[in-house]
Amino acid sequence: MRDLKLHKRWAGSGLRTLAVMERETFEPETIKTGSETSYYITCQEAANSDSPKEPASAVRKHWGVESDNRIRDVTLKEDKVIMKSGNQAQIMSTLHSLAMRFLRKSEIKNFQEAIERWTDCTDKFESMLRRLKFL
Repeated sequence: MRDLKLHKRWAGSGLRTLAVMERETFEPETIKTGSETSYYITCQEAANSDSPKEPASAVRKHWGVESDNRIRDVTLKEDKVIMKSGNQAQIMSTLHSLAMRFLRKSEIKNFQEAIERWTDCTDKFESMLRRLKFL
């Protein structure tokens, strides 16, 4: 869509690009397939609206952020931790970010499983830190 006409309430918003993504989905556990359509809007001008690479890359980056949020919420249970001061929350958030980077550098696929394994066997955790040249 080259000349998208926006409702007047969006006139000052700076919206420039609408990307429509069609995806085929497959759920291995149920062996079901499906399709879904997602819409993304941005204030950035699309460099080449005929090329699907740029919007697809932006969507992948967006889902990377969503993935991090899910790990923080579900695996690390960040929202359930009660802090007495904002400084503590900032420190814990930084430690969680560091832990997530270590897990990704170790090419771990299941963060929860790795955390549980390291909790039970600190030698494996130490070994991973040495492999990453952290220790």
